[in-house]
Amino acid sequence: MLVIQLIRPIARAIDWIPLAVTGMLAAVMVSVIEAGSALGVGTAFTLLRMMGVMLGAAAGFAVIDEMTASTGAAPVPRWLRQWLRCGFGGLFAGLFWGIACAIAVARLPEGGQLKVAGMAVEAAVCIAIGLLSASVAGRMHQGKAAALAGLGGLLVIVSVSLVLRGPYWPWLYPDEENWEIVHHGWLAMLPPVLAALGWASRDLR
Repeated sequence: MLVIQLIRPIARAIDWIPLAVTGMLAAVMVSVIEAGSALGVGTAFTLLRMMGVMLGAAAGFAVIDEMTASTGAAPVPRWLRQWLRCGFGGLFAGLFWGIACAIAVARLPEGGQLKVAGMAVEAAVCIAIGLLSASVAGRMHQGKAAALAGLGGLLVIVSVSLVLRGPYWPWLYPDEENWEIVHHGWLAMLPPVLAALGWASRDLR
């Protein structure tokens, strides 16, 4: 099967350094901050949110395909290569976030809890938007420039969402009354972002 045959060469072609460094940084941060004592719930919450954005940005580097400029000569459709790259980037970014989350939960004080499900949805959307931003940028730029443009796009989206305060602010805290409603909204964002990612990954011809 073509997809299985492509897994190894695509995995070798991906620039894993940004994602690996960011993933290790995430694990180290939740391990060393407030070392020697329990990790405060608020600190863990803030760190994991920040890591969702960081890993989304790093995942975008996995999308960059140096063969884009020669798609016409490539034996494998661009959309297939891009979906495999997005799959690798999203999978490993999610894995690193999960590891950091597990470390944070293990370090919480007795009785301390995190709303992991809602936070995981936030991280998933951030990672998907990071992949989308890099994929869109990859249609206009080549190489690292596309990844950096995608990083800029993600940061703009996050910055705008931070400024737009209100009762349904996307970055509510767990003890606020609209937490559940807002996270239904986060979950509802995921399908259109993935659909847009599919559009951005289509063949250029």
